Amino acid sequence: MYNLQVSDTGEYEIHIDYNGTEMRKHHESTFGMQVFVFHLFVVCREVLHVRPDTVTNATAGEQVLFPVQHQGTDPYDVTFQLKFPVPFKILTWKSNKPEKLHIVHPLYQHRVGVYEDYVVMNDVHVNDTGEYKIHIDYYGTELKNRDQITFRMHVFEPVSQPVAEILDNCVNSSNITLSCSVSRGSNYTIHWEKMSLSGVLNETYDETVLVINCVTEVEQHVYRCIAENPVSNATSDPVNISQYNGVNLKVGYSMIKKDPCYVFNLLEAEKFCMIKQLYRQNN
Repeated sequence: MYNLQVSDTGEYEIHIDYNGTEMRKHHESTFGMQVFVFHLFVVCREVLHVRPDTVTNATAGEQVLFPVQHQGTDPYDVTFQLKFPVPFKILTWKSNKPEKLHIVHPLYQHRVGVYEDYVVMNDVHVNDTGEYKIHIDYYGTELKNRDQITFRMHVFEPVSQPVAEILDNCVNSSNITLSCSVSRGSNYTIHWEKMSLSGVLNETYDETVLVINCVTEVEQHVYRCIAENPVSNATSDPVNISQYNGVNLKVGYSMIKKDPCYVFNLLEAEKFCMIKQLYRQNN
């Protein structure tokens, strides 16, 4: 089998049928592509190593390795279990019988195995988030204490590109309302960045919905929404709100010279005051 993939992990059968002159019962043998048969549990080149006694952030779909830190050359048993949120045993393995995993929990069938000095977990899911333990019990002539290693892993779904929407503008409202959303991702946060047209960052806002006052937003700015979690980040397409300001001050000034009542049809009193002030400054 060439170009092995992680998804090739599984159980395989070989059937041998004899076609000679002598009648024989066909020979059947079963073997698995997991380490407990051929030591062929498929491990990617790029894997995530989970560190003991700390929190490791993993991306959904990754392959992760939990180190088995045993002592000496005595035979030993390894028990890998989930401790939190729901405690249960995932697998057990004996060093003197490396070809076989003794227990594999049904939820982790074909997803866990032992590779060299690591417990390997394939295709991690968001609900694999939790606290794990490895117990190592020794069976040599010398009495040894059990080794115990604790791991904490948090699995995140990467965020998709945020979509920024303009819900209101200055034609029908006193505010411009910008909304940001993502279609995929877990445990993410959203914030907005306000930049000048030259790309200089002016301000940030830790909000999903951003309300911009039409009166105070005199200069043109570009806004963009950023979604992020510990394993990914993504940015929306930029939004230039000058396209959504409705009637601006220059338009208001030219129209008020012709008809001061025009402004009441389009703008609220606050904006009218600013236009009126501009009008006085130019006369």
